[in-house]
Amino acid sequence: MIDLTHICKDYRSNGCRIQALRDVNLTVDDGEFVAVVGRSGSGKTTLMNILGCLDEPTQGCYRLDGRLVAQMSGSQRAWVRNRQIGFVFQSFNLAPALSALENVELPLAFRGEVPALRRKLALQALEQVGLRQRASHRPAELSGGQQQRVAIARALAARPPLILADEPTGNLDQAAGEQVMELLEELHRSGHTIVLITHDNAVAARAGRRVRMEDGVLREE
Repeated sequence: MIDLTHICKDYRSNGCRIQALRDVNLTVDDGEFVAVVGRSGSGKTTLMNILGCLDEPTQGCYRLDGRLVAQMSGSQRAWVRNRQIGFVFQSFNLAPALSALENVELPLAFRGEVPALRRKLALQALEQVGLRQRASHRPAELSGGQQQRVAIARALAARPPLILADEPTGNLDQAAGEQVMELLEELHRSGHTIVLITHDNAVAARAGRRVRMEDGVLREE
């Protein structure tokens, strides 16, 4: 599913070169659950952005499901993000004026699905995360854990094979975080490939495999 070879990412700040990623090599097979653990500023989010085709490496090769990402056009990358990757963020990123159902429908709308199919797939995704009965509620009417489950339902609605989760428990209390991790484990058992970014060793330990990011360098554990 994922094959990173000698990935480097540099930034320029006030004329200085900052190495966010240094010679990163990572392979993730179909159906794996991999956690990338590290402190804030270690390069985890930069790695996530490259995995999600949201940013490009300065050097190196990234193959996603056998395709060279560097050879994709902007529209092709957008297609990949919409159909092959489901994103789950720490801050939920839900539209406050929309209901839970409408939030889950958004990626399907961007994909051009007809309203009836959008509604059907979104309701199925909410059912999968145990929130169908909250479909009409707006984010402000939901707890933090429920909002994150809506965000996971949104990631699932388009039925992507790959889920990228960036600190999905970071804004949650212990009980809500446990529910989210149980849901991710269930998704893994159902066949999804999951890459989880976290600073929490206990959360990372729930994955089938763990790698550690330190100062832009990735090491297997």
